[in-house]
Amino acid sequence: MVCGAEMRLMQVVPDATLEVPGYEHHTLQCSGCNDVERRLVFNRESAARAAEPVSPAAANSSERVAVPSAWKRAVAMFRGRHASPR
Repeated sequence: MVCGAEMRLMQVVPDATLEVPGYEHHTLQCSGCNDVERRLVFNRESAARAAEPVSPAAANSSERVAVPSAWKRAVAMFRGRHASPR
């Protein structure tokens, strides 16, 4: 900021307009002049959480369900049988 004072993070809102997960809108307020600034920031932790596969059953409960990987399903289909979940 122009006055050179410290900026305080006031609000973090995930961006819903981009297809790439992990972007957030950070609202910052200057501790000296109370000027407000909004920045688009990439958050690696947020992107990593969004990239984790979650089955519909796990989304409704606190436990995760093992889902076979795409590679395992493709090999099983090639061999003529379905991959069973663990």
